[in-house]
Amino acid sequence: MARPKDWQPLRESDPVPGDPVTVREQVKHMKTIAEYLRTQAAALNAMADADNLKGQYAEKLGEDSRALGRKLDEAEDRYREVKGHLSGWAEDLEGFQKRADKALGDAKDAQRIIDAHENKPDSDKKAKDGDEKDKKGDKDDKDSDSEDPALKKAKEDLSNARGRLNSAAGDYDERASHYAGKIRKSIDDDMEDSWWNDFKAWVADADWIGDWADILSWAATIVGIAAMFFPALGVIALVLTAIVAVAHLVQAATGNGSWFDVVMDIGALKMARNGVKAAKAIKMLQQSSRKAASGVAKEGAEAGAAATRKNAIKNAAKGEKKKAGRSGGDRQRNRARRLKMEQKNRTAGKKAGEEVRDAEMPQITAQEKAGALGDAQLGKQVKDINKWRDAYPDNTKLADNAREAARQKDALRGSWAVGTGLDAADKSGDSVSGGEYSRMKDRMTTPVPGTSRW
Repeated sequence: MARPKDWQPLRESDPVPGDPVTVREQVKHMKTIAEYLRTQAAALNAMADADNLKGQYAEKLGEDSRALGRKLDEAEDRYREVKGHLSGWAEDLEGFQKRADKALGDAKDAQRIIDAHENKPDSDKKAKDGDEKDKKGDKDDKDSDSEDPALKKAKEDLSNARGRLNSAAGDYDERASHYAGKIRKSIDDDMEDSWWNDFKAWVADADWIGDWADILSWAATIVGIAAMFFPALGVIALVLTAIVAVAHLVQAATGNGSWFDVVMDIGALKMARNGVKAAKAIKMLQQSSRKAASGVAKEGAEAGAAATRKNAIKNAAKGEKKKAGRSGGDRQRNRARRLKMEQKNRTAGKKAGEEVRDAEMPQITAQEKAGALGDAQLGKQVKDINKWRDAYPDNTKLADNAREAARQKDALRGSWAVGTGLDAADKSGDSVSGGEYSRMKDRMTTPVPGTSRW
């Protein structure tokens, strides 16, 4: 049965929380485990005492079987004792909750009477006070100011209900501590828990893991939304999401959290990673386009200078033919002229390449900035890629870079939109469904006592 959520006018919240039904289900499960351990221990002891085993392995097998049987006996004792303590706690818990619920019901009835009296018009109160005076004979001033008997009784009932609730809550705390001590004593035996059991217990007690996971999860959501407009923040969102995913993974693996949260974290982590990769890819494509355009400009400048040099040499050759002969000095001068022109060609090509490489990034319009999710740098990189594609339309590499940059920009926007949308939906699930979302996640991921999913 669901517990009352509104504890006014007595308390702010339930002073005797718990679910006796769930505790009893756990008791049944532990009883099943104890019986199973007892059966297995008996089987191992029988194996150890068997005299039909022959060979060198028989003695070793008998020793190991007896040792394991003793451990199972100890585990069975632990389960049996804890089961008994939990069974007693379930009975007491149910009694405390019945007392508390009865006190709450009486308090609400009394409070309704008090509220009804306080909300009465002043004329009704005065008329009723006059009737009371006539009945009592108006003996003295004290009698004339006496309270309405129904109101007085309601206040007494409210005070009595508050006292009964405080008593039930005090008994609840006392018995809870009592059974907790009993359970700790029962598990404080010769059995040594594995490091994994110790780790699971540590995680269960480390409330700060869940608290910090919630804080960092909200931080990742906020940064993720900002990264939709400023992709440079994507790395921060990715790191925060990864930390939250690790925290949820640790909690789920130790039985202290929901695997559904881990699945959601993995989805958000993948989207954040895709966004970061897309932003890096666009930057690399812009650098590649600059380099390719610089090479094309250099080759073009060198080719143009070479053509000019070729024409100059051709004209010079025509002039030489007019002469009857050519001296050795003329040949040396022509060779020096050619070398000088070749050097000028290389210089012209280098200069053209440097001009492309060092050119300022293009300015973008407000529309282009919006298309890049508000990231001006990303918008400039995409526009620069398209600029060199248009400057050298015959270059296939520049055309391929432009197409890939457009694809990566779409992937960037889609990744942050999907990842942030999933995260926001997960966080708002309870507010929309009235808590059903969390209960659904628990049913999907939390082991159920007494079933094969435990």
